[in-house]
Amino acid sequence: MITAIIFLLILTTAVMVHEAAHYLSAKSVGVPVRAFSIGMGPVIFKKQWRDTEWRISLLPLGGYVDIPSMGAKADEDGNYEYYEDGFTTKKLWEKLFILVAGVVANYLLFIILLSTVITIVPNYRSLTSGLVAENSGAIVDGIMEGYTAEALGIEAGDIFLEINGIKDPNASQVSQSIRDASPKLLITFKRGEKTINIASPWPPELKEGQERPLLGVQIAPLVVKDLPKINFFQAIAETVVFSFKVVPDVVKGFVKGFASALSAKQSEDIAGPVGIVKMVDSARKVGIIPVLALAAFINLSLGVFNLLPIPGLDGGRMVLATITSLRGKPLPPGREEFIHFIGFMSVIVLMLLITFKELGGLFLSG
Repeated sequence: MITAIIFLLILTTAVMVHEAAHYLSAKSVGVPVRAFSIGMGPVIFKKQWRDTEWRISLLPLGGYVDIPSMGAKADEDGNYEYYEDGFTTKKLWEKLFILVAGVVANYLLFIILLSTVITIVPNYRSLTSGLVAENSGAIVDGIMEGYTAEALGIEAGDIFLEINGIKDPNASQVSQSIRDASPKLLITFKRGEKTINIASPWPPELKEGQERPLLGVQIAPLVVKDLPKINFFQAIAETVVFSFKVVPDVVKGFVKGFASALSAKQSEDIAGPVGIVKMVDSARKVGIIPVLALAAFINLSLGVFNLLPIPGLDGGRMVLATITSLRGKPLPPGREEFIHFIGFMSVIVLMLLITFKELGGLFLSG
């Protein structure tokens, strides 16, 4: 339940920031907004204010703004025609300003969140600066429920002193020893001032879908020296520079992910709702800082995704707005809406395929 609540908070915040930017940018250039909804589906509350109907909808899955003049309308005979005012009558730069505003809002929220994270915990600068904290040895960072580690009494914070004859092992040596150990797994931990010795037959029986034995511990390097602290404004500068490096990788990830959705393989380059929920669950078990870091990257992904030149997304609308501007006249009424509908439905189908694959992998592993 806690994981679901955190997931919905992250998703709703990201989407509402995106939609609020569309609303503000549209109003700033004189484009009317018919409705602004928090949530999707049936409307459970609404109030008219400043020429916009403000709604709260039943399903807490993001939200939307309704700008009717972005497309055509049907007359009494069912023929499509463009609005005489609003979005379709605006100059190209005004249209692009409205469309890109949501992407910019998600990008700015990404900058703020990740800058906050690396200001509070400087070791997260390993993401943005390429610097690595000095470390030696390995520590148990978390315990997975239902695995051998839980039954053996291993606890988060236990420091590996020795594993199967390897003294002061690093994180990779611990992982390799767990994979290769047979017929016993022998571990010596430091827990506070105590030394804990654990011996267990190994490997355990594999669960369905597992390819290697799992002890059920999350292993992290034992930090010897933290990365240097920086202030919030320095963190912003570092995060902005980092964003220029990571955005191309995010785009490549989407391309690979969509390609894999049409194949038989499940991709690690893109995550659907199931994958994101699993990431949220892992992050919240560690603490608020990993949750904020994950929220930052979800905002970045949402912004980049909407900027893709796919009809139905902001990027696709920007492309068509530019094309019609260069043509000197709009497409026939209804044509642009049809193109966006096809593009949007294609994205929905791809996301459903990704989700089905994730669910299939979840059931096989469980």
